[in-house]
Amino acid sequence: MITSLTLKNFRNFKEGSFHFEWEKTFIIWENGIWKTNILEALSLLTHNSITWIDFEKLVNNSEPLFFISCDDDEGNKVSISFDLKEKKKTYMLNGKKTSKKKLWEVFTKSVIFSPIIMNLMYLSPSLRREFLDNILTSAYPEYSKTLKEYKRILKHRNKLLKNIRENKSSRDEIDFWNTQFVEKACEVYKYRFVIVRFLETHIKSAKEYFKGKIDDISFIYTHKVNEDNREESIKKYLNENFERDIILWNTHIGPHIDDFDVLVNNVKLIDFASRWETKSIIIWLKLLETAFIENMTKKKPILLIDDLLSELDEDHKLMLVNKIKYYQTFITSIELKTKEDNLIRL
Repeated sequence: MITSLTLKNFRNFKEGSFHFEWEKTFIIWENGIWKTNILEALSLLTHNSITWIDFEKLVNNSEPLFFISCDDDEGNKVSISFDLKEKKKTYMLNGKKTSKKKLWEVFTKSVIFSPIIMNLMYLSPSLRREFLDNILTSAYPEYSKTLKEYKRILKHRNKLLKNIRENKSSRDEIDFWNTQFVEKACEVYKYRFVIVRFLETHIKSAKEYFKGKIDDISFIYTHKVNEDNREESIKKYLNENFERDIILWNTHIGPHIDDFDVLVNNVKLIDFASRWETKSIIIWLKLLETAFIENMTKKKPILLIDDLLSELDEDHKLMLVNKIKYYQTFITSIELKTKEDNLIRL
């Protein structure tokens, strides 16, 4: 459990210090008054981010650096600072400099619930791929490096395809990047299929919220790879589609183009379900993310719920609150109708 948070020159905060004594903390004030900045600091300290803003933009105006830190009930103290002039990030664990990777191996993780997640099934496939990759990055410290390397190789391969079409490069040069691409794609898939199997198995338990109205819920991951022979299937596809890739300057197989869907009684969720039912499935997916991270890391993640309650009806609020009661949770909102002692009013 996180017991305190300190902010210095972070976003709108010149200085801020908060102490947490409860499993659930409500951060209440009107929009635009820094609520999300508290959650952003907590997310950065727990290997995540709500805004994904560059560190340069997190430094308070006219200040040279920002500093954020938090303590937990196991005696750990973690901090992150960023020097604007030197463009340097410093990670500290219990008073000693450490690497980002080591920090994330030791400290707790977080799961973010925000209004945009309610559009998970309606927006582009990239949002759904990002959903899977964020889970894996939290569960496996090494995954972010693997994914970053995969994207780098993909970028080089696509650039070479363009150069080949423009007669700036030889076709033989593709062999090197094909080898690199296949190897790294298989690494990404090693992790991707772990989370896919987990979601396929546990999504079915969401039926309890439909009160007998449906018979089956399925999680479907769409891809072009033979799972039993990934390496050879990717190689074969690259060879057979080489000419098309040259024409379009793009690689048409791999984790970067995959997608997933949820079927309700064998019909796509967005084709069949009401908005209420779709919200139920999406909240359930986020709860499964929480369970997966806990299973893999053997630590309960903290939950960061950013202005989501205003987007939910009373049924979904009750559903969410009942399921998160075993986790430390930080909730921002513009109002709170019930009386609570665990409030931070900005």
